[in-house]
Parts: sequence; C-alpha cells; structure tokens
Amino acid sequence: MITELRRYRIKPDRLESWLAFFLEAAREHDQHGIRVEYAGVDRETNTFVWLRSFEDEADRVARKEAFYGADWWVEREAFVMDHVIEYDVTFLDAAVIRDGGEVSAAPWPAEGEPAGSHADGSPDGWVRSARATFVPIRETRPAPG
Repeated sequence: MITELRRYRIKPDRLESWLAFFLEAAREHDQHGIRVEYAGVDRETNTFVWLRSFEDEADRVARKEAFYGADWWVEREAFVMDHVIEYDVTFLDAAVIRDGGEVSAAPWPAEGEPAGSHADGSPDGWVRSARATFVPIRETRPAPG
C-alpha cells in the first residue's frame, strides 16, 4: 500500500470554505476508488493535513489521472487552489497496516515501484518550488523519477 501525506497551508480567511469543499472532495475520491484515510487541521498555522492511500504506484497513477481528469475536478480546481498558500506531498510505503481489526506488518520492502516514483504535475497556475530534498540512491530500490 502507498499513502500520500499531504500538507496544505490555507489562507486564514478561507479555512471554513476549504473544509466544506474537502468533505465533498473526499466523497468524490471514494467514487474513484481512492481511500481518504484521515484529515485534520493545525489551527495555529491554518495547516490542513490529510492522507490518501492506493494499492501500489500503478494504482496511484491511474486513479489520480482519472480523478484530476474528471469534470468534477476540472470545474473546481481554480476555486479550491485559490484557498492554498502552498502545499507539499510525502509519498510513503506502508510498513504497518490495519487489516480488518488487527494491526500487522506490511510486506517490507514493498514490492513494485517505490511510492511517488512517477512525478506528479503541478495544478494549473502552479510551479514546483525551488526547495528540494535529496536522498542517496539505495541499491535495493530504483531512484525515483
């Protein structure tokens, strides 16, 4: 399983409408088979954090293409992104999961392509920031990208 940890800094006067939109968006994610696992707010910084999960990297790419290509998103993208100051995404390979009612270890290392190995594009009107994180290449896993 792959999970995206997503962090959005929301404009101070826009948090209420962001939350209303996100509830609708979470339901729309369900329509595309994307599991929204959690969402919460750090009130001090107006930071909205949420997690969504996919079976593997191929599933992540396919489901996100369907979601972001759908009329529902295209009609709302400019409105919702106007709420956001900045956002970042961390891609996680599952290590411990809840399977039914029990917590158990996930297969490690995860099989298949690493989480986030297919770069995501920026929303309309956005660019990647100049900040970057660099990590050494691991011999057991291919380099992202």
